[in-house]
Amino acid sequence: MSDNPNTGLSKTDPALLKLISGGQITFKAFEEDILALESIVAGTSYLNLHDIETQIEIKISELMLQREPDNEFDRFAVKVLFKDQKLGYIPKSKNQTIARLMDAGKQFYAKVAAKEWEGPWLKLQLEVYLKD
Repeated sequence: MSDNPNTGLSKTDPALLKLISGGQITFKAFEEDILALESIVAGTSYLNLHDIETQIEIKISELMLQREPDNEFDRFAVKVLFKDQKLGYIPKSKNQTIARLMDAGKQFYAKVAAKEWEGPWLKLQLEVYLKD
């Protein structure tokens, strides 16, 4: 609840302001990397992933995302890699924003939220994070 209903601002302790301005207290805007996208990995059924799948740990293994701007099927292609092995791509329906941000110099990585085999398809559910 604010002290001034017209501004929505609260009073701040002058001693706290002095500590902040003097550098004794610092604030980190992003304590954790930002979750940017939740998605599956497209194209896993076209690759032989049986050996590497056992090495991918849910919520632990970090996957690399790599732009592939010269991809003949999708100019916004973002490849998903684990230990330099291609797992597939961020689906075309979800990759444009991530691709454009990567092209502008932003870095992303992914973690596997869930995985299961559905026939020849390794269904990987990803959480894509913007690096701080």
